[in-house]
Amino acid sequence: MFRKIYSKLLVIIFVVLLVLVVLVEMMDAKKGNRTFKNDLVEVVADEVSSIELYPKAANGNLIKLFRENDMWKVESEGKKYNADQSTAGRMISELNNMKTKSVVATKKESWEKFEVTDSLGTQVKLLKGTEILADVVIGKFSFSQPRNMTSYIRLSDDKEVYGVDGMLGMSFNRNLNSFRDRTIIKSNKTDWTKLTFSYPADSSFVLEKKGEKWMIGDMETDSAAVVNYFNSITNLSDGSFAEQKPVAAATHKLTIEGNNGMQKVEINGYFSDEDNFVLESNLNPDTYFNNKETANKVFVSVMKLIELQD
Repeated sequence: MFRKIYSKLLVIIFVVLLVLVVLVEMMDAKKGNRTFKNDLVEVVADEVSSIELYPKAANGNLIKLFRENDMWKVESEGKKYNADQSTAGRMISELNNMKTKSVVATKKESWEKFEVTDSLGTQVKLLKGTEILADVVIGKFSFSQPRNMTSYIRLSDDKEVYGVDGMLGMSFNRNLNSFRDRTIIKSNKTDWTKLTFSYPADSSFVLEKKGEKWMIGDMETDSAAVVNYFNSITNLSDGSFAEQKPVAAATHKLTIEGNNGMQKVEINGYFSDEDNFVLESNLNPDTYFNNKETANKVFVSVMKLIELQD
């Protein structure tokens, strides 16, 4: 009888211990879920109406991207510009897709090491109106072999620092101009039928497609020269921004017209001296570029289009 009681006692003790083990494992699992989040940001991209950044590259000044009439704008220090229309979507996607690899720190004292303090990191907020959908601080990144890149990130209201794949700083720690629209010309060259070059004095001319040939008046152009010119400007962009429109009137103008309902392209040029040649495009209103090399790509001479002829 004593053996039966002893055996029952052992069974009871075993069951109690097993229950305790299960409870501990469950508590540890819950604790782990709290401290090791696999997805740090989960937002619906179409709900994001603005992105606020405080990049180290901009000395911590606020750079804000926001939707206005279905277009993205960017502003900082009271000045508003056209934004690169693909940038906001890429940033939202990058935050949504990042996965945590590890927790590298759990105390505030370690933030500086990973550059996720307010002064060393880049704070990024995704907003829906005034509602904050996500708020993170992006710190430095490190390399390890083979080709393994890790960025360090902290949720603004947490102490934990996470290691995630990739180089987030390349996308978020940037100055204002890197978020602006750099478009000068973005047009399908196969639709083009007529290019009008308006220049000072009597150097203006019209390049027009007649049948399968490109002509300047009655003069046939060199097909290779025309193709090279079109290729050089069909997707033309520049990051050398001028803050203000020149005071003087435009000295040069290129107008591109075509078929298939293409939008007319109009480029105004303002030549002032050997170092300053400002461009303005109707495809990127209220934006001015000051780059002589780019201007020389746009405003070519008649000889440039016939120079390859024998």
